[in-house]
Amino acid sequence: MNWKEAKNTENNIYDLPGHWLKIEYFEALNILFRVENLLRIFVYIILKNEYKNKWKDLSITSDDDENSTIGGIAKKRLSQDKNYAYLGYVITSPLLHITSGELIRIITSDNYWKFFKKYFPGSREIIKNKLDEIGNVRNSLAHFRPLKKGDIELVKQNSNHTLSIIEETIKDYISCPDIVPTNTDEDWYKELITIGIPDIGISFRQSKNEEWIKLFIEFKPPKLNEDDHWLGYTVRTANLKTDNLLINYPNFTKYIISCTEKSPSSYVENPKDAEIEKIISLTFSRKILAENFAKIKSELEKILLEITKELALIKEDNLARGKLIEVVNCYFDKGEKYHSLKSQPFITELTEDTPVEFWGSLNYASRHFMTDTDKYPWMPINISEDKDLPF
Repeated sequence: MNWKEAKNTENNIYDLPGHWLKIEYFEALNILFRVENLLRIFVYIILKNEYKNKWKDLSITSDDDENSTIGGIAKKRLSQDKNYAYLGYVITSPLLHITSGELIRIITSDNYWKFFKKYFPGSREIIKNKLDEIGNVRNSLAHFRPLKKGDIELVKQNSNHTLSIIEETIKDYISCPDIVPTNTDEDWYKELITIGIPDIGISFRQSKNEEWIKLFIEFKPPKLNEDDHWLGYTVRTANLKTDNLLINYPNFTKYIISCTEKSPSSYVENPKDAEIEKIISLTFSRKILAENFAKIKSELEKILLEITKELALIKEDNLARGKLIEVVNCYFDKGEKYHSLKSQPFITELTEDTPVEFWGSLNYASRHFMTDTDKYPWMPINISEDKDLPF
């Protein structure tokens, strides 16, 4: 056997060996990967919003004609994957163990179509047929059958016809680009905006269509100790553990659709002047906030009280650790003129225990999310190397 590798000639341009598959197979893989994962994100957002923490218990029919639940099917497949845990990544999110055919059956089923239909520009029958055609091409590729160039054009056309509103919805959902006006007269806003402690601020942004609300927890940890040495500058400070916040407050997490984090970043001449801030964003639907703001406020107050107690403890004893707060050492790399903060100690690593609500650092979505994104929820690595920058 003579397995030849592709050669990266320059700037992400590859020279492929002559006996590799034709370029259309790579194009098909790229398109189908993105279509299927867009549907996964979409199905999760809608079902989590409608059913809260019961969404995994919803009934579906598997590709094997087994009547089960989303969680049941995923658990079975995850168990099978663990037999080969040395291969790839162990992914615990149920949606990443649901096939495209099962996703289509969820979307177009009698029970759930009512939640999805407003996001599709056509009747259930037409939408199902177009998605099934995409699924047929996907199965041909997955089982290594030859494809026609026209098959790939069909997938592009069908995805443009059926998924344009979904792409816009997810982009708007992830980015939530607009500030919630300070004169908002809704009860949830008036109640929640008053919450805060000295080390944490609360703010809000909303999607363009105002359906989705992001609540930002802005954590500014105290500097416990500082050390300036010839290699750089080290600060001993605190980290708010995003995953533990979700795990330890299930009565809060059940209302959250997704949670992301933004680790501290700083590029300064004098690291003593640097402000360290970690931002955790929690996305809700406006409807859920309006209906449950009293319970959400109560849980949020418990969280802030716990953070206050734990910060007081570690200020007295730097070796202490709480369920939400841990002491970390962060390092400023010394350049010729500027110091850059290394944010690794603040980043939450995906594990088997990471809640499905945690979406990593997916805080922004481009206008063409389906074709351009390099990040997906629940995946521990980026799926592409480089973005085509508009300059």
